[in-house]
Amino acid sequence: MMLLLYLILVIILLYYIIGIFDIRRNIYVNSINSGKKGSIYLTFDDGPDTELTPIILDILHKHCIKATFFLIGMSIQKNQEIVKRIYKEGHEIGCHTYNHKPTFPLYSQNNMEIELINTNSLITAITSKKSKLFRPPYGITNSNISKILKKLEMTSIGWDVRSLDTVISNSNGLYDRVIRGIKKGGSIILFHDRCNSTIESLENIIKYCQKNNLQFKTITEIIDEK
Repeated sequence: MMLLLYLILVIILLYYIIGIFDIRRNIYVNSINSGKKGSIYLTFDDGPDTELTPIILDILHKHCIKATFFLIGMSIQKNQEIVKRIYKEGHEIGCHTYNHKPTFPLYSQNNMEIELINTNSLITAITSKKSKLFRPPYGITNSNISKILKKLEMTSIGWDVRSLDTVISNSNGLYDRVIRGIKKGGSIILFHDRCNSTIESLENIIKYCQKNNLQFKTITEIIDEK
């Protein structure tokens, strides 16, 4: 009996630990992790990057595609003209915290709120539009993050396909991983606009999607379709 109780407690503990590190489980935060079949949602984290973000914007403009950029507050301050371009060209902008520190999930609720408010204030100052989209650093969630998002009326955005472009430096390997994950669409794809492998594979991924009649949409369109 004691062994069974122990196993149950271990399973429960593992369940909540997995919930912290896998945003797709929706254990702590109710995140949007995918959209409708037949659609593709490109998202880019950690920008804006001085060199690579403009290249991504060029590629998206060439193919008339709108994407969602989750920006870091510190980078916004350094690259305000790029943020203006992102917004001017019709892309969506979400909050990715101000400092993007691995310790963000350990912050107090007050400090979490300050991070989000400061980043959102920068976005609003540049675009005159309030951002309601949030992606937690590394996809780590917990109950404090959930409470802050509810207070600020923001929506957590996860992903269906994690490209691992921060790990996979080979563009062919990155392409293969993303294409395997897409399947019939509905995928929110996580990229980072600071990775050369993303730049090198993005156009081929776009062409694959277009060839297979997958429509590119923004995250807000998922929310509007609900």
